[in-house]
Amino acid sequence: MKLKEITEGKARLLVPDPEEYKKEEKYDPSWAPVFYNPRMVFNRDVSVVVVSALSPKSIVDTLSATGVRGIRYYLESSKTEEVLFNDKSPNAVELIRRNVEVNGIENAKVYNRDANSLLYELKVDYVDVDPFGSPAPFVLSSINATKRGGSVAYTATDLSPLEGKARRSCLRKYYVHNQRLSFSKEVGIRVLVSKVVRDSAVLERTVVPLISFYSDYYYRVFFRVLGGARRADNALEELGYFIECQDCGYHEGTREKCVDKCPYCGSKNVKVVGPVWLGKLVDEEFLGKVMSSIDKFEYLTSFQMVKELLTSLRDENRFLAYYNLDFLASRHKMNVPPTRGMLECLGEATRTHFDKKGIKTNKKYEEVLECLKTSFSYNR
Repeated sequence: MKLKEITEGKARLLVPDPEEYKKEEKYDPSWAPVFYNPRMVFNRDVSVVVVSALSPKSIVDTLSATGVRGIRYYLESSKTEEVLFNDKSPNAVELIRRNVEVNGIENAKVYNRDANSLLYELKVDYVDVDPFGSPAPFVLSSINATKRGGSVAYTATDLSPLEGKARRSCLRKYYVHNQRLSFSKEVGIRVLVSKVVRDSAVLERTVVPLISFYSDYYYRVFFRVLGGARRADNALEELGYFIECQDCGYHEGTREKCVDKCPYCGSKNVKVVGPVWLGKLVDEEFLGKVMSSIDKFEYLTSFQMVKELLTSLRDENRFLAYYNLDFLASRHKMNVPPTRGMLECLGEATRTHFDKKGIKTNKKYEEVLECLKTSFSYNR
């Protein structure tokens, strides 16, 4: 395996040389003997910032590949005393050991194990699960491995089931009856959270979403893990359903599944998705802690993007489920209004990181429609 040395954050890494694994001048990280995806640098940058605020003493990088996550946590996130790396690939394990040595990490443990089997033997402060595809097969074991009061994080790249394109797959993996809605980018992350909430309840634990976001082609969610059957029951009360009228564009989150017509226009052309998480996607107190220490990460190449994301998450957290302006305008046979005009008209509203044509607000649907008609008078 031919290697190339790169730098990511404060880490020096040996990774498979992309030039050696190209096919017809194209390269996919999955073609290399050990997976390394440069498109996930932003994911890892955000993760370093968040984990620094968590300050875990022990970390397990469950699906390590090159070991980049665990190494960066050790080098860039404070108070980490022990990092455990794991991968079932012997090639990956060999490369992890080399990268650990290159970065001078003396108290690392490297495992060559099935991830679920290993997680059922561990108790750590922070578990990171970054799979190729769905994290669903690892939820129960990762919650089990997390100490009470500790944290766990998941990346999900299987957007087709999460966003309702692959409905049967979503039901199999996430126990959710899903279908495409105009705000499916947000639905997807709420499907993922609902899965983690319900699996945690099986173990009489509950999870609190700390930071949740969408970027590029993946979702990323960080949870605090707490104990107690009563807490688990309370979390389950935050599950419900999204309904969306395909005729007028009205939507809402509701605890009731039995919806046979649109509450606004009376149409029976209504889609129902659920059960999904209807609670907060961000813990505002924790987000404040993250943002208060953000300046020490100015060295990150994506520093400004990270700051903008955190600010957006703070602003969005007040509202549930964005409106897609293209969808709304098409249902009312209107031109798409300028986003800025809609925001100024509504007042209590914000853009969303999920969708460039999306806005979030707690205004009544009638007020949203009125602004849809009048916002063209505002400057773009």
